[in-house]
Amino acid sequence: MDSCRDQRTRKVASLDYLRGIGVDLATEVLAVVATHAHDDHFDGIAETVEACSAATVVTSQALMTREFLALVVADHDIAGVTNTAAYSEYRRIFEIVKQRKNRIGVRPLRRAEENKVLLDLSTLGTAPAARVTALSPSEHAVTRALEALATDHLYEMGERTRRSTYNPNEASIALWVTAGTVNVLLGADILKGPMGCGWGAVLQSFNPTDPATLYKAAHHGSSTSHHDGLWDKLLSDMPVVLLAPFRGGSANVPNNDEIRYFLQHTDKAWITSPRQPTPNAAFRRQAAKLGSMAKNPRDPYGVIGHLRARIPLTGGVWKVDTFAPANPLKVPI
Repeated sequence: MDSCRDQRTRKVASLDYLRGIGVDLATEVLAVVATHAHDDHFDGIAETVEACSAATVVTSQALMTREFLALVVADHDIAGVTNTAAYSEYRRIFEIVKQRKNRIGVRPLRRAEENKVLLDLSTLGTAPAARVTALSPSEHAVTRALEALATDHLYEMGERTRRSTYNPNEASIALWVTAGTVNVLLGADILKGPMGCGWGAVLQSFNPTDPATLYKAAHHGSSTSHHDGLWDKLLSDMPVVLLAPFRGGSANVPNNDEIRYFLQHTDKAWITSPRQPTPNAAFRRQAAKLGSMAKNPRDPYGVIGHLRARIPLTGGVWKVDTFAPANPLKVPI
């Protein structure tokens, strides 16, 4: 699910991890889900698709302008629209998928929408049954995306004075993963709304038999994704919560209030790295050489940490392993 690159090495983090634990990418990865077209979730996704040659590719049913253009544009960029990183990733993904038509001539590409089963492993040998279900986007979110696509097209034709203000997070794919007796909720960047979209729509349409015991927090833990209904309907008491911070904007996410929100609901929360980047050894050496000349040196990238959560498929207690600088979530003193 999703992709990001180490900003120093430019390697795709998920591929490095899977190779490191001995996964045969070409045969053992069955699906690659691109939840939405934001670089912190999307950068390197085409390389992931290329490496996982047996996988079905899943994108959102809510077509975004860049994805649509990647499907239809032949060889030339359309000025102002297609010269983006997301366009390049989409274009490469669709080229790969086109070359991989299965034996009946169907491309291994699926569109996710609310309550759609994307992967069903109910007959996989003696292993417990597993299923991956998309919880979003809702029908209304798809409609809003199509309206935005039409607006942007009219803008390019000179018939509108503004582009749409559609947020790609509205098209984000949240997933419900069931394996054996264990349920997991993966939030991607889904928001709490607007009306008919986001968590509000999920809570209206999805009714799990048993709650999830692990939640990968949506939208980096931002308050824009907080919905109390999750804790009442989708999550168990004191679930494990895993967060990845966002440090590319004007403010760090999660902030202290957002951290407190999670800690009010569980004492089992972890974050992949501090909100301020953790400098690596080379940066610290260079800062030391500069001495007083560097009054406030900052590493723009920092060290990538990660979290690994494991549990027997028959149930039990989650074991969360931290890889520096990942740590338990807490409000900074």
